Amino acid sequence: MKLRYVLLLVISIWSCSKEEVSGESRDGIRILFVGNSLTYTNDIPALVKELGKLDAVSIDYKTIAGGDYGLDDHLTDGNVQKEIKKGKYDYVVVQQGPSALPESQANLMAAVQKYKALCDEAKTKLAVYMVWPSKGRLFDLDNVIFSYSNAGKKNNSIICAAGLAWKKTWSTDPSISLYGPDGFHPDLSGSLLSAMVIYGTLTEKNEFAQLQSENTSWSKYINTKTLDVLKNAAKEAIQTRF
Repeated sequence: MKLRYVLLLVISIWSCSKEEVSGESRDGIRILFVGNSLTYTNDIPALVKELGKLDAVSIDYKTIAGGDYGLDDHLTDGNVQKEIKKGKYDYVVVQQGPSALPESQANLMAAVQKYKALCDEAKTKLAVYMVWPSKGRLFDLDNVIFSYSNAGKKNNSIICAAGLAWKKTWSTDPSISLYGPDGFHPDLSGSLLSAMVIYGTLTEKNEFAQLQSENTSWSKYINTKTLDVLKNAAKEAIQTRF
């Protein structure tokens, strides 16, 4: 049965399933992630959990994510409302596409307002996970940053400013890609940076001294120099007040 469960879990991740459950301890931070492929690519929730483990912080999580899903699509499905209403999460972390255009900004604002109402009813904190535009529309990065920060601020929600951390990374070292082969989804560096921002923001920590390149899931892919740039970029993004 255990082997069958592991196989099913692996299949669900690689087939971009809408739901995933992970975590063992029931005594740590409990997070519900709601989003799309910008959440499940490289399994950002699992990276957040790994960061917690390195920092002696236990994290349990569940992910509800579908390919090309917006936040309203999840509400239409109805699974998110049921999960939030269970009241077992400390944080609900939400994201959709870049939402840079005016109509997309309005959509994100309205969606975050709906999620905030659900979270308030369940006595759960809402966090907005700021993403980034495609490489071909990098000129939209500031609009993405504004869209997500504005939606979070206007709805009195936590802002996990990953998109800003991407910008700060490039201001230090433009040679660090952060993008995967398709020029939109993150490579492992981009996912780790986003996970660092989410973890640091939720735990109110901006120092990442515990993160070394040895004995981690990214040790073979991210060198020490790049990791130091990511740490500093995450710290600056977390410290930013919108």
